[in-house]
Amino acid sequence: MKNIRLALVKMLMAGSIGFILCAAAPATQDATSGTSFDKTAKIAVVNFKVCIEKSKIGKHEQTVFESLKKQMENSLQEKEKSLNEIAAKLSDPDYVDSLSNEAENELKHKYRTLNQEITQYQNQYYQALSQTNMKIVQQLQELIAKASETVAKEVGVDIVLNEESSFFYKPEFDLTDKVIDLIDKMSEADIKASATN
Repeated sequence: MKNIRLALVKMLMAGSIGFILCAAAPATQDATSGTSFDKTAKIAVVNFKVCIEKSKIGKHEQTVFESLKKQMENSLQEKEKSLNEIAAKLSDPDYVDSLSNEAENELKHKYRTLNQEITQYQNQYYQALSQTNMKIVQQLQELIAKASETVAKEVGVDIVLNEESSFFYKPEFDLTDKVIDLIDKMSEADIKASATN
């Protein structure tokens, strides 16, 4: 029995060593495939967030977004102010007692209608802001990708990663400033055109 166990242990060890050797062996390329490439690639990073925050087009789009947001907030605040005024009237027993039944019902109806309008407006507001934000980010992402490709070709880099996907990189591999410079050059005409419209 002891001999059988010893034999099994030897077989498992031999199998394990064979598996390890096969896994550690370098992969051979099929000579008939005709494809070969240099497996070393030059990699750089671009900080997407910094590109948005510091580029002219990014700042412009942030300003446009904040303006739209402020406009919608002001409109919503006006409706909420009206709703609060009606609520104050309805919670004042002396005021409610001074109203006829028709006037009280009309005021309650106005309160419910305005409350529904505010809820609907809030939903539209958040949806519009979300869509606008998504459109801006997508536009900027395409612009940053295009600029990154151009800069990468200029400096001889094979791969450009978003900085967020990197745990560590040396500062000399950061192309963010060069990409921002190129984005600014690419988008100056677009910003001027949209400012005149």
